[in-house]
Amino acid sequence: MEDREVERETVVVSSGRDGGGGGAIAAILVILVIAVLAFLYFGGYLQRAADQTDINVNVAAPKIELPDIKIETPPAAQQQQQQQPADANKQ
Repeated sequence: MEDREVERETVVVSSGRDGGGGGAIAAILVILVIAVLAFLYFGGYLQRAADQTDINVNVAAPKIELPDIKIETPPAAQQQQQQQPADANKQ
């Protein structure tokens, strides 16, 4: 059986457009988001206050009683005498 020689040619057709439509889709999404935000802002939906503004949010705080604490510390001169220097154990 004889092997036939097969001729193959690759043809590349370029229409001048180099890329997909991802940038166009992103631009459309950005425009849609801006349009929705503009509609909400200029329609007053984002600036609307509540219908009733006489809401009482005062909460009675609990009464907390803490004991008196008395801390006696020696004067600064006595503290220095009581502390041993770090080099006291060196020979």
